[in-house]
Amino acid sequence: METLLAFAIAFAVTFYFVRGYVKNMSAGATGMVPAAGGGRTISCPRCAGSVPEKEKFCGKCGAPLDLWKVHRATVAEKTEGESQANKGSPRPIINASLCIGCGTCVDVCPEEGALEIVSGKAILSGPQNCTSKTKCVEVCPTSAIAMGFGDTLQTVKVPMVSETFETNVEGVFIVGELGGMGLIKTAINEGRLVIDYVNKRLHPEGEAAEGPSAIVFDAAAPVEDVALNGSTGKRETPAEVIIVGAGPAGLSAALTAKQQGLNYLAFDQGEVASTIKQYPRHKFLMAEPVSMPLYGNLYIADGTKESLVSVWENIIANTGVEVNTEERVDNVRRDGDVLEVQTPKGIYYGKNVVLAMGKRGTPRRLNVPGEDMSKVAYRLIEAETFEDNDILVVGGGDSAVEAALALSRAKRNRVTLSYRKADFSRVRDRNQQFLAEAEEQDLIQVFRTSTVTEIGDDSVTLATQEGDKAIPNDYIFVMAGGDSPEGFLRQIGVEIVEKTVSA
Repeated sequence: METLLAFAIAFAVTFYFVRGYVKNMSAGATGMVPAAGGGRTISCPRCAGSVPEKEKFCGKCGAPLDLWKVHRATVAEKTEGESQANKGSPRPIINASLCIGCGTCVDVCPEEGALEIVSGKAILSGPQNCTSKTKCVEVCPTSAIAMGFGDTLQTVKVPMVSETFETNVEGVFIVGELGGMGLIKTAINEGRLVIDYVNKRLHPEGEAAEGPSAIVFDAAAPVEDVALNGSTGKRETPAEVIIVGAGPAGLSAALTAKQQGLNYLAFDQGEVASTIKQYPRHKFLMAEPVSMPLYGNLYIADGTKESLVSVWENIIANTGVEVNTEERVDNVRRDGDVLEVQTPKGIYYGKNVVLAMGKRGTPRRLNVPGEDMSKVAYRLIEAETFEDNDILVVGGGDSAVEAALALSRAKRNRVTLSYRKADFSRVRDRNQQFLAEAEEQDLIQVFRTSTVTEIGDDSVTLATQEGDKAIPNDYIFVMAGGDSPEGFLRQIGVEIVEKTVSA
């Protein structure tokens, strides 16, 4: 019984790290049970349904199950004696909010199987193998690892949301990457699920109007004239739901709202597909199709960002879904029985607001020709997925230096760091030391007092003290600061909590 209970606790907490849920855990998440057909199943932590052990996602609600399997195996291998022996020994605690998945800690760890990279983040997957060495702490470029006691393996800052995606602010929901999960399939499923919940709460008897929004469009057919969704967003006629962001979660939410006949408004601070163009991953893990409302099965054969951008534009063109582009949402506040949404262009009112903005917030742009190319990103995750590429990192803070160091590890890439000033005075001493060592070993080429003037298909031009320099380029990471979404969330009253993943 104690072993089963340990499985249940590890299962629930590990999933909450992945998704960022911080309360109201499903009572049905109780580990493995025999399946009717003789196989084995695990209980989904979101809907408590039984899922075959081999599946990666819950077929009913789309919850990801991969990390549970990794962690379940770890827990299963531990004996009570091993747990007791390690209880008083310090071991790594990883701050997932700071970890960029460079893998340096895994490389230097003297014990095989203690640390590994899972979903772009380091995790102490084999705590029974850890011998309390501190090499991982010493080499981490982002100071994401500290030694601690107890069963805590990892910490992460996430917004407080329930299993229905609602925050502590009534009527405000968070889905997708902003809530802690960056997988495309999961984000799309969450966009659909949150609107399902909103619709049921608005129309408990199922009396939502069946209007133009409920028409299903053929993605292969030419674009037809379609009626508008009918929502003005005025105080006297508020939208039933306002969606902020048109990435995977936001677009899925807008399509579902249209399909179900809800009056909706959708906003994106950039152009159509800009969220995907600026996505920090250059490859997507999409081993199987995912259903997009009003569109059908979405499947990206080669998994590239360029392919996904093309599909995104096709979805928007052929479904008639409406998105107010180039309109940033600055604030959300309650005004009586409705929520007031403020943008530079006006004030809108809605009964519910779904935040699907992603984690990058509003980055500071370079404003140079070519910056809208899909090879430009404003945040780095999964550094280990880049190999044999010419990469430029722009910026002079810790995030820029840390990104350059992570990408240069083991000479996998040809990395250039560009900064507009003569020295990196804002960077922590340890990162300055790491950068000096990498530059001395020709792992990173540094251009001080330089600026980007133009971005081309396979090159980038820098203005330097010696004149313009065109260097080969496959990817650019602009780490020049910006407005963090955490500040926006705190401004509107959403509680941010630090969750722990425990053994």
